[in-house]
Amino acid sequence: MRLTVVHDPIWEDFALSKLVLGAVIGSDQIVILDLTHIPHLHSPGLANLVQVYVQLSKRGKTVQLSQTSEHNRRMLAATRLDQLFTVID
Repeated sequence: MRLTVVHDPIWEDFALSKLVLGAVIGSDQIVILDLTHIPHLHSPGLANLVQVYVQLSKRGKTVQLSQTSEHNRRMLAATRLDQLFTVID
């Protein structure tokens, strides 16, 4: 299942994790989050990614990130979150 994140406000207050969890019930094992429209991840965004990862891992699903900007790749590496997520393009 591929989900496109379209604007920054959904990164606040774990709204993204709630939306993703609602969308993936009974879906494929691999969930791809397309970050095309999110050029700069910030702390709430990273926290939401971790929340999504934890919740989907509990359900036996894998989370992959796609269309990740260079800035976001550096943020994932700096926070070592690149060890949790497979980044595909």
